[in-house]
Amino acid sequence: MAKLTRTEQLALLRAALRALDPQSAPDFAAFAALFRERSVRRGEVVVHAGEPCDSVALVASGVARMYYTRDDGKEFIKAFVAASDFLAVLEALITREPSRLTIEALTPMQLLVAPYATLAAFCERDVYWQRIARRIVERVYVKKARREAALLMDSAAVRYRAFATEHALLNRTVPDYHIAAYLGITPEALSRLKRTQ
Repeated sequence: MAKLTRTEQLALLRAALRALDPQSAPDFAAFAALFRERSVRRGEVVVHAGEPCDSVALVASGVARMYYTRDDGKEFIKAFVAASDFLAVLEALITREPSRLTIEALTPMQLLVAPYATLAAFCERDVYWQRIARRIVERVYVKKARREAALLMDSAAVRYRAFATEHALLNRTVPDYHIAAYLGITPEALSRLKRTQ
């Protein structure tokens, strides 16, 4: 994986903002200055369950999984996060309680990381930044609501087709056992679905 230059990282940050609001970002340089680069190795844990979470990141490159682990060790994948997505444990940031999620890099990653408190204070300065913050939270909510509805109402075949359509790159990058866990099915069931799709 080629390392992105700071110019490329800032272009990605600007594009992520434009996807949320087409208006030009006021004080973009000041906003961008809040973010520091962090390189993450494959398999490295970015956020540990049971520990505080105090930052927000933009994924510049790579893929991570966000998952819960039950007391018996069984894992439940909440989401995959890839390039151009924002990465944070929103619940932990809002409540200031330890994270219940673990975030693990599935590939080498480059992140642009900013302290949540500093970012939140910055977003209070201008209606544009307030709108950006609101739209990020709205996107998180819509993804969560759609995922819950799919798990409760859609068949495994429908869930897999939706995943393959929405996450075509992940479908080729992420190991099948993680995709199966995300879809709430066994790896064997996923293999059958892949053969029949």
